[in-house]
Amino acid sequence: MPDFWIAIFSSSLLSGLVGALITGAFTLRGKRNDYVNDYFKTIIKRRLEAYERLEQLINALKLTVLDDDQRPYHQIFSNEATWTHIYKLFLDSTAQPLWLSTTVFSKTRELNIMLLKASHDQRDLVEFGKSNYAPIAELREEIERIHAKDMLSLHNVEDFLKQKKEYKSGFAPFDPRD
Repeated sequence: MPDFWIAIFSSSLLSGLVGALITGAFTLRGKRNDYVNDYFKTIIKRRLEAYERLEQLINALKLTVLDDDQRPYHQIFSNEATWTHIYKLFLDSTAQPLWLSTTVFSKTRELNIMLLKASHDQRDLVEFGKSNYAPIAELREEIERIHAKDMLSLHNVEDFLKQKKEYKSGFAPFDPRD
């Protein structure tokens, strides 16, 4: 009879130990998944904020007015106050480049260079706006298309981080006289 009780106790002890190990492994895996999910949520939240700021810039560049000569220009070139406002929007939308895709950031940099030339070369903002209406509108539309495309894959954090890891710097000194 004592062998019988030893077998019962050892099998229940062994099954309890195995059960505890399996439960512990699943708990640890679940906690690790929770951590990764929370991390991804944080990245997505930051990216959404950056893209919302970019959307404000895109929307500000959509407003068009006509001059007395019936030539269109973007309203941002109508006076110094709107010019200052667009630069604030631009700064807000590009202040966190880590959260934007490299493609959309590259296009916003092109827009920045175009706007910097207006700041440096001409103080007649209306005339600059009229002569650059089409290139600015085309660049804005391209940024908007990339923005929409990026929103479709915003949830794919792993691919986004890999793309950032593989990014080669596109830094080039800027000379507004060029």
